[in-house]
Amino acid sequence: MNQDETQFPEQPSKRLPKVRQACDCCHARKIRCDGQNPCSNCQMTILACTYLAVPKKKGPKGKRVFRDGAKEGKRVKKLRMGQGNSKVHTSPPNHQTNRTRMPSESTEGIITEENGFKPSALITDAVITSCVDAFFTHKYPIMPILEHESVNAALPNIRQSPERYALITSLCAGIVQQPEIIASPIATAYGSQEIPLLELPASEHFIQETVRARQYCNYIDSPTLETVQTSFFLFAALFCLGKDNSAWFYIREAMTVLQLLRLHEEDTYQNLAEPYATYSRRTFWLLFITERAYALQRHRPLTLQRTISLPTVSPGPESIILSGFLDLVSLFQNFDDEFLSLWNLSTTVGASSGSSASPQSLIQLQDILKFAIPNVSQRTEVQQADLLISRQWLKTMVWQLCVTKGLLSSAPSNEAMSFQYPVTIARDVVFVSRNLSPKALEANGVGILEKIFDIGCSLADVLQLQPNHMYASAMEIGPRDYLMEMVRLLSIGRNSLGVQGAAGGINGGEKFLRLLARKAEDCLNPRISRGSLSDSDESRCIEEIDDDENLENGIEDAINKTERPGYYSAPPPPWSSSKKIVRRNDVWST
Repeated sequence: MNQDETQFPEQPSKRLPKVRQACDCCHARKIRCDGQNPCSNCQMTILACTYLAVPKKKGPKGKRVFRDGAKEGKRVKKLRMGQGNSKVHTSPPNHQTNRTRMPSESTEGIITEENGFKPSALITDAVITSCVDAFFTHKYPIMPILEHESVNAALPNIRQSPERYALITSLCAGIVQQPEIIASPIATAYGSQEIPLLELPASEHFIQETVRARQYCNYIDSPTLETVQTSFFLFAALFCLGKDNSAWFYIREAMTVLQLLRLHEEDTYQNLAEPYATYSRRTFWLLFITERAYALQRHRPLTLQRTISLPTVSPGPESIILSGFLDLVSLFQNFDDEFLSLWNLSTTVGASSGSSASPQSLIQLQDILKFAIPNVSQRTEVQQADLLISRQWLKTMVWQLCVTKGLLSSAPSNEAMSFQYPVTIARDVVFVSRNLSPKALEANGVGILEKIFDIGCSLADVLQLQPNHMYASAMEIGPRDYLMEMVRLLSIGRNSLGVQGAAGGINGGEKFLRLLARKAEDCLNPRISRGSLSDSDESRCIEEIDDDENLENGIEDAINKTERPGYYSAPPPPWSSSKKIVRRNDVWST
């Protein structure tokens, strides 16, 4: 034995165990991974070790080449930059993987059940349970489409079912955008666990997980009711994030799958067992309501019509919730294709203002909205907030259509056809907000903030063009106070919905607050032209439009201007709202 063999004895060869899948970073760096979580390579380079990539079919192995240290350093730097500024793709997925493959096609990159599904480690049992509990506590009264007992029974095994996992993660994607409704700490079957709000996964991560999980189930060729509900929850989450194109895609996908299942046909329900038939019917009507609200907000066409019967209200603990749900249907069912055609045409460039809209039909619609929910006081507080604000918002939409069609008058026979009708609408909104707890408004999310914003903008447009209507007597609450209250309501919504918004830019509450604050600032402060003006010149800059035609054109221009982005400014200083509102004989005073 020579000296070298004495100093360096031969070690027995130890073959490294075969790793089924390398982590994402090692795969990108093209180095061997030990398969641990985190792996040793990611620990050494301080990278986030994840296993989110879908394994591909292995091909022929080539010869190993010498690795350039400089190139390897660039790869690590690029991975760090990508993890620090990662962007989640929330656009509609490519469904190429779900089509039937021809025998001659390669299977590389095609997702199959054999690969297995690995849920995200960030979405823990405690996070899921807290989000589900928050949904049934705060959201279920306005979205009664899931059975509480069935969902809770399925939670321990959802990771073995990609379809159910996708349903729950899509639900969570909307809930985490409202951290104020998530209870913490929580007592669950997994023990009492405290979930700091800052440790909740971002809504975009839940959306990404939903899209990834759906790739493991053939939900297009073999759809279920859960497929419809998952698409709806994706719509709700993306709508709150301000991703309108993706939100529109998923609401249309939900309605398309519902029609594939023929759940829009009454005959289908004759062969469905309970409770599947009950929740299928509720899902149809929730989509019916949501589509109409979104069509008014974004000027979209309608798909669903009144083709099935309404859910029946049976005595029991859910009778109040279901009655409130039917009240919401009664508000939106009168906004049909005829109204939406006029509404969408009103924004078309060059559209004729003298279309087939008749004052009598719109007055009748306003009267229907006025008396649509006579028993609203018997509903849950969350439902009351949704019903009462939605009713005033729908009145505002009808009024705006009257503006674009030239149907308003300075001396109308019906108040709904006057230029000052937004003052009455705003007054009722203020009354509603003062009689409901902030929690009831918070539970409805950014959707109710957008409705308050639309009402406030219509009020601001009227006050800006008719400043003489701004002030009331010293003993009464007037339009100026209503507008300030609208800004205050949006500031409350901004504060309650601000945690998730920080991750994804300006959230809905912040955006609406800034837009309305800018309009309110223009109304409440004198409008001064650029340059130095004397007192007499400044007074002449305050316009007073008395002519009906000029006033109508001015309001229409203001409404159209509100729809354009870019009207952002810092919020004005907080206004005091210490006046107490009392309603006596339809007169509000302090």
